Amino acid sequence: MNTTVINDVKLSQETIDSMYKKMITIRTLEETLLDLFSKGELFGTTHTSIGQEANAVASMAHIKNGDVVFSNHRCHGHYIAYGAPVDQLIAEVMGRVTGVVGGRGGSQHICYNDFYTNGIQGGIVGNATGAALANKLTGTDNIAVVFIGDGTLGEGLVYESMNFASLWDIPILFILENNRYAQTTPNELGISGSMLARPKSFGIEADQIESNDAVELYQVFEKRFDYVRNKRKPFFQIIDTYRTVPHSKGDDFRDQAEIDAWKKKDPVIILGKNVSDETKKTVMAEVTSDIQNAIKEAKDAEYTSENNIEYENIITISPKNENQLLNNLPRAKKYRGVDSLNNALHELFNEDGDVLLIGEDLLDPYGGAFKVSKGLSTKYPDRVLTTPISEGGILGLSTGLAMRGLKPIAEIMFGDFLALGADQLLNHASKYQWMYNNKVEVPLVVRAPMGGKRGYGPTHSQSIEKMFFGIPGLTVVSPSNIHEPGELLKRSVLKHRSPLLFIENKALYSEYVTRPENNKLDVFSVRESNTLFPTLHLSLSNFDMPDVTIVAYGGSVPVALEVAKQLLIDEEILVDVVVPSLLSPLPIDEIKGFVGSSNTIVTIEEGTRKFGWGAEVLAQLQVVPTVKKTLRIAAPDCPIPSSKPLELKMLPNTEQVAEKIKELF
Repeated sequence: MNTTVINDVKLSQETIDSMYKKMITIRTLEETLLDLFSKGELFGTTHTSIGQEANAVASMAHIKNGDVVFSNHRCHGHYIAYGAPVDQLIAEVMGRVTGVVGGRGGSQHICYNDFYTNGIQGGIVGNATGAALANKLTGTDNIAVVFIGDGTLGEGLVYESMNFASLWDIPILFILENNRYAQTTPNELGISGSMLARPKSFGIEADQIESNDAVELYQVFEKRFDYVRNKRKPFFQIIDTYRTVPHSKGDDFRDQAEIDAWKKKDPVIILGKNVSDETKKTVMAEVTSDIQNAIKEAKDAEYTSENNIEYENIITISPKNENQLLNNLPRAKKYRGVDSLNNALHELFNEDGDVLLIGEDLLDPYGGAFKVSKGLSTKYPDRVLTTPISEGGILGLSTGLAMRGLKPIAEIMFGDFLALGADQLLNHASKYQWMYNNKVEVPLVVRAPMGGKRGYGPTHSQSIEKMFFGIPGLTVVSPSNIHEPGELLKRSVLKHRSPLLFIENKALYSEYVTRPENNKLDVFSVRESNTLFPTLHLSLSNFDMPDVTIVAYGGSVPVALEVAKQLLIDEEILVDVVVPSLLSPLPIDEIKGFVGSSNTIVTIEEGTRKFGWGAEVLAQLQVVPTVKKTLRIAAPDCPIPSSKPLELKMLPNTEQVAEKIKELF
């Protein structure tokens, strides 16, 4: 095999020619895309890497089967250097069904084998770190690679992820392509201090080099990949480079003299000095022909069908372990919600080695803020991961872990803190399955204590679950004291393969669980839907026509049941109660079936009233012709006070609910 020595670097001519062909492919493809955009033949936007191709080919030359790569909005070069098919990328950008993800992702959101991209800055860093952690936990020698730009250093999740990577010796290679501008903002206006000092401050080995020379960078990345792969530690490599084209299609305000100076350092020209003229000619002919043929084939293909618009089968059922562990919780005469959840976690850990728990302050003897994880870290020290205060990082890592086949349960200490990690639920975990055309699953369960009545004040007592209702691909479940909380948690982990938010009302922890037996619960007759997350219908009159039907969930259920009994005794008003455990997507058909021909519907929720869950329930029940009167009962639209007596008056309570229902009559 012929070898070439360039600046003391020995490479086979085959490797040099291969890198050159990939660089020509990247360059020709992206120039073609810009031309198609100028002709109005493409949609949205695209971000090219013209001038940066050496980074992609030199780094991806060291990828092994099973390594995970996360890229960003400027991903075409990384995709092609990874070895993914060019024709599928072209069809994807053109919105065709033959695209790599069926035309769903376009230029920024693609998936091929273990290569993933997303257009949200920073979020992928958490996912890549989680994927690398999955490689470590499963004992492989694979690593993860994540590409970011200089502008992404403004995102907090980058630093949360570096902290995790350093704390836990996670095998991940961070590659920062410093092209000196974040869209149009130059580094000096967006980055303070030293780029190199940032990863080093976390104890991560780091290096910075200015180069457009693919051979030089090949050698650099060979060392970096070997370090991460063999040391099983993170490394942060900064490449100072330059894009010679606009950020996207035409928003370029840089000095032309600066651009021209960098064009003289064109990576294609630099590498081309080591490639024969005959090879150059052959490569250009092949690449041009392949790209033109791919464009023609894409134009002949259909656009993504409107039949693919709906999110398919949001509540997906795992074919594995369908009946395992369910309905096996100990049936003590009296046990609290916290005991039910704790027992469920112990059973899950005992029977399924893919289950992990990740969150703050989980280790024994503390066992979590509400003691749900008590005893787990003692039995399973390698699978209970206690974290810094880092909600975005927790959910970012958990998403990456789930994408790699594990079953993480992420605990957010207080539901109020979900806002700190909301981007991961909205723009990452919930989107990946659909956006990547069902090429991945994200079996992530996020547990979050919600609600008040404990005097914790404005930022620790809210019920903010309504912020997450209606997000395509995200399921929201809430147990009550008459559902079996532990059983619902096990179903969430074992039988659901999409992201799920598990809302635990804080009052539930100390309340006793009272499950229906023989279709009876106290003085109520009970019917239950036969679904993964069931809805219960409780009646005081063996399902005769009620005067009022209350629809409530979670912490509002004890209030609803007490109101029903009180109104029957005091006012002879007959009240049925419908209790869904699935909040979003709303099981409206089950609710309609249990509501029947009731003409008065009341909803109760602990969250604030405006734009709430009750509004959605009543809006969807408007199609029921018998419904004449409706009433929504919720917390007032203001923060929760710390004063517990005032808090208890603000949140829906038995007196208040009973009084408002009486006013209807």
